[in-house]
Amino acid sequence: MRGILLVVAFLVLVSADGQQFSAKDLLFSSFTPKKFETYLGKRKFSPCGQRSYSDTVINTYNLKRGKKNRDSTLRSIETYRSKEYFAFTFMTSSKEEYEDLKRNLAEEGFSCGDLTSTAKELFYQRREISIRVKLSEEEDDTLYSFAVTRAVLPTPEEIQHAEDLLLFKSHENLVSVFGEKNVIKDLYYFSEKDVSKCSVLFPKTSRQAVFIWEDEMNYCNPSSVIVGGGMRTGSTENFDGVIGENVWTSKEGIYPGMTINSLIRLNGESFKFYGSNSETPYMIMPENTGALRFKQNRVMLGCLNPTGSKLLNNTTINANEILSDNLGMYVLMIMVFPPHGNN
Repeated sequence: MRGILLVVAFLVLVSADGQQFSAKDLLFSSFTPKKFETYLGKRKFSPCGQRSYSDTVINTYNLKRGKKNRDSTLRSIETYRSKEYFAFTFMTSSKEEYEDLKRNLAEEGFSCGDLTSTAKELFYQRREISIRVKLSEEEDDTLYSFAVTRAVLPTPEEIQHAEDLLLFKSHENLVSVFGEKNVIKDLYYFSEKDVSKCSVLFPKTSRQAVFIWEDEMNYCNPSSVIVGGGMRTGSTENFDGVIGENVWTSKEGIYPGMTINSLIRLNGESFKFYGSNSETPYMIMPENTGALRFKQNRVMLGCLNPTGSKLLNNTTINANEILSDNLGMYVLMIMVFPPHGNN
């Protein structure tokens, strides 16, 4: 991750005499850690502790109360700082303040996947900003926290390969960089029964990429990104237009439309793929037998002549053994996973 994660000021703060003031104008302001600490000092928040977790330094600040202040509300801020990361959490024991902040978030255009009255944790998003809201009970107090981060997103010019798309952690991140016209929410059909909510970047174009999310409710945390042809989404179900051959390439040099011969040469040796009657027909087996990481990036093959060889009915097929049958096999699609993904 390049640079430092910047943060935004919380929507409402309470001054030392208990009077609320609006801070909406600060919603999209960026702060460095030093400027943010200066800001807290001006707003009467004083440091009251420091601890470390892994490579992150956590500082705690409490709001000073004036001598005439009768407000018993507990308010504090925690900042989280490392070499590449800076964020903060605002905590309050005021339910009224909690409800006001949530209303303000909605008014400012933040989306939230779950707004049920029983939810104790909410996740708000807008473009590069995310705010995780929690309700927790500690002894006699109920605390409400607003954890605020602002992601530093890559520019379109920095996205060169299919794996680079994994830098985007949410639908809102994609919209922030590529614009609302180029990103849609959709459904992806792995099969008739296996359907996932997804986001589609550059839909119905040669640059189309489908994002499958771990958190479908909030359209965030990519579990995989799919590029190539033959992708089944709700928006293309009745589409009769022509979509150009997909132009995305993996960092290893695999691209949709690549012949199986070229793929063998790139790998440095043959590989096996599943037969036509398997649960994942024509998918290259996820094992690293050569230069290519088929465990990390799943490759699905297409076939121009699927009835041209009985070998395709086998459970698995060695790519070298089927070359002489001239079936016209090629790379249909590529599914890239995060390095830590469950693949």
